[in-house]
Amino acid sequence: MHDWVMQTRRDNRQGRLILLPPLEEFVPSDHRLRRLNKVLDLGFVHEAVRDKYSQDNGRPSVDPEVVIRLFLLQAIEGIGQVRELLRQVQVNLAYRWFIGYELDEEIPDHSTLSKVLDRFGDAVFDELFARSIAQCQASGLIEGKVLHVDATVIRADIDKRNVNGEGSSDPDARFGHFPGGEVQPGYKQQTAVDDRARVIVGVEVISADRQEGHSAASVVDRATTHLGCVPEAVCADAAYGSGENRAEFEGRGIRLISPPKEVMPVAGGRYFRVSDFQYDESRDVFMCPSGALLRNVGGVLGRPKLQRYAACRSSCRGCGLKERCTKGPRRQLKVSSYYGALDRLRADSRTDSFRDLYRRRAPVVEGIFAEAKQWHGLRRAWRRGLTNVRVQCLLIAAVLNFKRLATAFIRFFGYLPAARPTQTLIRAVLMRFREIVIETHSQIRYAPCQT
Repeated sequence: MHDWVMQTRRDNRQGRLILLPPLEEFVPSDHRLRRLNKVLDLGFVHEAVRDKYSQDNGRPSVDPEVVIRLFLLQAIEGIGQVRELLRQVQVNLAYRWFIGYELDEEIPDHSTLSKVLDRFGDAVFDELFARSIAQCQASGLIEGKVLHVDATVIRADIDKRNVNGEGSSDPDARFGHFPGGEVQPGYKQQTAVDDRARVIVGVEVISADRQEGHSAASVVDRATTHLGCVPEAVCADAAYGSGENRAEFEGRGIRLISPPKEVMPVAGGRYFRVSDFQYDESRDVFMCPSGALLRNVGGVLGRPKLQRYAACRSSCRGCGLKERCTKGPRRQLKVSSYYGALDRLRADSRTDSFRDLYRRRAPVVEGIFAEAKQWHGLRRAWRRGLTNVRVQCLLIAAVLNFKRLATAFIRFFGYLPAARPTQTLIRAVLMRFREIVIETHSQIRYAPCQT
């Protein structure tokens, strides 16, 4: 026998009037926006932007918290253009729920959002990022002993033919080197990440032509301000391995874990390298392989961070090693003013604890950049100008931190607790976290080596 089924055609009656349940019922309990919303506390926003609005006259504004939620949504979903963001919000029930707009409410216009961003500046986004750090710290997700620092490039939203030109639409963008050897206009985000749970604790944005190694201390200072404590060690790649950075961090009581630059051979290896000379920092002299002293004879013209050391002519004249040292009347060295600090960094880089800490760097900070670019839109600037790019970076950093916080709730509770004040949730997570966390970092020796 055949199981007969009658073919039918559905009548799509688009004009039908129906009553719908609240948006709340359309968003699944495990939706990513629900998870983030549980740890999101934007109660500070209205007071933070109070001075940006008139309080007693003018046309009504878009709720500032809605504005922040829209920009957060842009970072959460990695949507590059505001127009596209608003098109998505128009039709996506979860997006509408997240910003608190019902189906019959009109979404703000893209030009309105751009004007509001200009009105806000970056201060309110600074506070949002700072609060994401504070929540993670209160939840026990931040240890604060070891920070990892690195920089990544962000492609500017501008044609490369218009960079640095008169009337450029992005006067702050500069050419920099991108992966694959390409030279493109852009920016750099320099980031400090805590070692324990990959929480971002410091962000700094510079133009792409600047060397990140020259501003390492500033991003760590920002992180120190957020955390209220000084880290014991800062791990960074070889771009940061200079004597100047070592000296900067020594002055702050921080151990720099960064491979020092290799000593280049002199004249194709025919002559002794600088590292073949022993430096006595207390006397500020070098001793050559034959025992003669090279004394500081002043700076190098046009190179304010270099110092020149020279041996006596009489010491070099009858030296049996002169052929391996110089063809001139005496040997001279041009070294950094921070050579003593660089020498200590080289000695420290040969210790086991240095190598153990450095191995932890790449999975933490480079993983952060990969996540931010792949899923949250850090690969290309959404807007033009240094301040707008900084806002983008702060938003994405805050979103990544809130993701860590939401994941911690689920990991330790097995679910997201019912809606309660954020501080109550934080205290609950902190108590649970302290019960089960294992202090693996105690096995790492943080003390700098003695030279």
